[in-house]
Amino acid sequence: MRTGALVLALLLASCNGAEKAPAISIDNAWARATVGPQGSSAAYFTIRNTGGADSLLSVSSPGANASLHSTSMDNGVMRMRRLAKLDVPANSTVELKPGGTHVMLMALKAPLTARSTIRLDLKFEHSPDKIVTATVKPAASDGAGM
Repeated sequence: MRTGALVLALLLASCNGAEKAPAISIDNAWARATVGPQGSSAAYFTIRNTGGADSLLSVSSPGANASLHSTSMDNGVMRMRRLAKLDVPANSTVELKPGGTHVMLMALKAPLTARSTIRLDLKFEHSPDKIVTATVKPAASDGAGM
């Protein structure tokens, strides 16, 4: 009887500690317009997660070579580095924004003009893939770097 009660207690404890599934949504997706013959740009969006932890593993686009990058200042010099993934903690909001984490769009197949759109395909570790349409804003709309 004691062994049965112990097994039941362990099973109940393990059920209560189960991971909650992520609940991901994407808002406010936009990209910066290109200027002249510029072949690269950046895209931004907000990831809202009302569930368990997840990670954005990659971003791709039929209109460009896309990859996740972070921007930081190092002794007065702005540096960008490619990210292998972007963690999205449980019950959090992660904002990709100018001067911070962003999607680098390189080797654009066509210039990005204001009010046009570009498709972004997001691949998450646990959540289903998401297709996002980013609206292109004028290059000078925010005054910040990538």
